[in-house]
Amino acid sequence: MGDVKPKQRVVSLPVRCLLGHPANPNRMSNAAFNKLARHIERTGQYEPIVVRCHPTKAGAYQILNGVHRVRALKRTGRSRADCVVFEANDTQALVYLASLNQLKGRSNVKNKSRLVGQLCKHCNSKQLAQLLPDSKTAIDKLNALANHEPMPRAAVCKPMLTPMTFFLSEQQHQLLTAAFEKAVADNESGTRTEKRLRALRRIAEHYLDNNGRT
Repeated sequence: MGDVKPKQRVVSLPVRCLLGHPANPNRMSNAAFNKLARHIERTGQYEPIVVRCHPTKAGAYQILNGVHRVRALKRTGRSRADCVVFEANDTQALVYLASLNQLKGRSNVKNKSRLVGQLCKHCNSKQLAQLLPDSKTAIDKLNALANHEPMPRAAVCKPMLTPMTFFLSEQQHQLLTAAFEKAVADNESGTRTEKRLRALRRIAEHYLDNNGRT
């Protein structure tokens, strides 16, 4: 007979005993987190948190997957959380952090458009944008695709953005962040990304103005 694998079961644990892992790479935008918190507050349902017994703190547990759900539970005033306890040493915990927090499928656009089209029969796109991770514009486009309708004019006319990716050292990141803060006004509206984009453009224009445009 092969090795007997431990049975997984959901247990209720105090939220105050669930501590994040310092190596967790997962991040969530404020908009996505607010949607998650509203979902839990409205339905009371969520995927169980994956934890292990904390390696140094007696009676505590370390979160391997679900740190944002725990934050949302705290915001909604929950004192306990449904959890699955994994047996994991330090190395296995790091593997879980690098896999459980990143492994996820990608939606098939055609199938997702059908799903969104069905939802739009019950809710408008503005209401759905409060519930789903997608924006109102994305929902309108998917609904149009599902119903074989022309894309919303705003979506068609909006110019495509060109992605740019680069990696910085910690010192370079601090320098660029400080420049962003000086290049954007406190009273400007928009998301953090939009503000940083405007700041980066101003920095580039300032350099070109002082060194001659080609």
